[in-house]
Amino acid sequence: MCAYHLERGGQQLIIFLIPLIATVSMAVVTDFRSWKIPNKLVAVGLIQGFVVSAVVRGLPEGLLSSAKGCVIPVVILYVLFLIKALGAGDIKLLAVAGSFVGLDIYRVMIYSFLAGGVISIIYLLKEFILSITNRKKLSDRTECSRVGKRRVHFSAAILGGILYYATTL
Repeated sequence: MCAYHLERGGQQLIIFLIPLIATVSMAVVTDFRSWKIPNKLVAVGLIQGFVVSAVVRGLPEGLLSSAKGCVIPVVILYVLFLIKALGAGDIKLLAVAGSFVGLDIYRVMIYSFLAGGVISIIYLLKEFILSITNRKKLSDRTECSRVGKRRVHFSAAILGGILYYATTL
């Protein structure tokens, strides 16, 4: 396990994840407001991740772990960005998470995609229930068909993946 934590009487205090959770939470709020994740927030998160990792894991090992954790999501998810299935801000947000958790970014990515699936299923169920109960106006239905696809805030799924990761440490 790449993550480090302090133990007190059987209780795990995951202190190093607090800045990550705070940064990703701010990204979720701005993503919901403007459909964008600010680069300044990503930069602050990356700096925090490298510093925390260097302090917790030691200088050379921590920086190397953070660098690997940042590069892995960018390399793996670049294809999804090219086909417009994932936004650049979401990939950068996963790189921020990687700067904190190092090679455990694989787990965070899997948890995030699972959380995204759950969010999508809930959204589809809501749409289905609204359509069969005729709670949607006809104009809303035709507007949706013109748009062609719905977008989901994947940053919320990333936050869910990080929170689940924190509970599995």
